[in-house]
Amino acid sequence: MSRTGSDRQNTLVLIMFFAAGIVFLDRFGITFLFPPIGDDLDLNNSQLGSLVSVTAVTWAISSLIFAVLSDRWLGGRTKWMIVASLVLFSGAVGLIGLAQDYGTMLLLRAVIGFCEGPALPLIQGAVARASAPDRRGRDLGIVIAGTLLIGSALAPGIMIGLATALSWRLAFPLVAVPGLAVALLVAVFMREDRSTGTKADRIRARDFRLVLANRNVPLALVGTTVCIGASIGFGTFAAKYLDDEGFSKSTSTLVLTAYGCVIALGSVIAPAVSDRVGRRPALFVSAVCSGLVPLSFVLFAQSVPLLLVSLVVGLMAGGSLTLVTYVVPGEAVPRELVATAFALQIAVGETIGGALGPQIGGAVADATGSLTNTLLLYSAMPIVLAVVALLIRETAPCRTSKTTSPQVTRDTTGETALS
Repeated sequence: MSRTGSDRQNTLVLIMFFAAGIVFLDRFGITFLFPPIGDDLDLNNSQLGSLVSVTAVTWAISSLIFAVLSDRWLGGRTKWMIVASLVLFSGAVGLIGLAQDYGTMLLLRAVIGFCEGPALPLIQGAVARASAPDRRGRDLGIVIAGTLLIGSALAPGIMIGLATALSWRLAFPLVAVPGLAVALLVAVFMREDRSTGTKADRIRARDFRLVLANRNVPLALVGTTVCIGASIGFGTFAAKYLDDEGFSKSTSTLVLTAYGCVIALGSVIAPAVSDRVGRRPALFVSAVCSGLVPLSFVLFAQSVPLLLVSLVVGLMAGGSLTLVTYVVPGEAVPRELVATAFALQIAVGETIGGALGPQIGGAVADATGSLTNTLLLYSAMPIVLAVVALLIRETAPCRTSKTTSPQVTRDTTGETALS
């Protein structure tokens, strides 16, 4: 790769790191304010879980609609769709502070999900198309690191800090501002290949069958559903669990920030490792570690030092979502269909896992009177992801190049089927 091409690739990845981070800050930042929101609006755990679930459902529907539109008609030219998504959901987030009851809050969360839905698959599709094969896993992981670092590690300090200094109602308009700033950044600095979006790049309707032609895609759908359900569910109730265990706001912020930082770092480390050792072993280890994270919260809730040390498993757990949702299916379809493949993973994963994960977790907590059982549920779910890791075909260039010729690799991933 030329120096110019490498610089452009790095610039794109950096921009998308911040764009994806803002998406998740605006989507999940509300979970860190569930204690005061629940008290103010008199909401139970099931209702709080539904605020996350409804966003997942509308996110799923929207992501698939606009990703197919992008691949079918725009040939991968997605810059202005990404900008529009950032502007619209930021505006919706700013209105959250005006909600006076559960119904209004639920409606606004549904709107946020629909406006945010297109962003991540289009962002990852742009990065996947631009990345060299030997660094695709790392680049996709860096983007996901943005969602975890900004939307998880920094979010507790941002959201809790603003709510403490001002109020939870004023926190939402303030966190909407960075979304508008990043939209401007994407509009000014993102470059798209002028050759994309031509008639030759646009695929036919019947070509979408190739998305499910490789067995890795349906297997990844199962893994993505479990991974999203467990991760979103755990993220929904982690702050409230620490609050129920008697953690102070400052200690909860410390633990959640440390957790977010480790997971964010892991989202880069695990995919980068998979570039060297293969997707299957990296995904298997990530799945096992994913189950250990919520278990650590339960086992070491009475000892903050031990809890912080145990979070080291997040260095591999953080890569599970990137690997199963983006890297594995992205290497199983033609490059012209990557956004659709990503959106399909998100649509199914969010609709089933993202919606049911928090809802079931909240119901379990209400039925048993303890969030501990909910966290144990999320600890067991990644077992399914580990089984998926054992069943997928290896797609990492470092492994497939040793056993197959370049032409066979192209046929396996469906690249030649569009010619």
